[in-house]
Amino acid sequence: MNRKHVATDFSCAGVSIWDEPEDHSLYAYITMKADERSGAFVQWAMRYMRHRLLVVYELERNRYDLSSFFLGYNRSFCQLMEYCASTFEFETKTI
Repeated sequence: MNRKHVATDFSCAGVSIWDEPEDHSLYAYITMKADERSGAFVQWAMRYMRHRLLVVYELERNRYDLSSFFLGYNRSFCQLMEYCASTFEFETKTI
């Protein structure tokens, strides 16, 4: 995500795509400040991941919380987020 300039604030500590599911939290998440680029990324991820992604927009903090919709699916969540980040392209609008 950093290579695509989508700035993240927090992510669940200890979650790795190489971890065994029993070795870490049942819940994986990523938070990011809401801006045009992160909004485009969230839309991209929602189209690709569909029902596997839970997205919450926190108005007071102006941020997105992205998490696995299913408890215990950390590995697939991390792998899908990695795929979404690697395939994400952000086009700026020019007038």
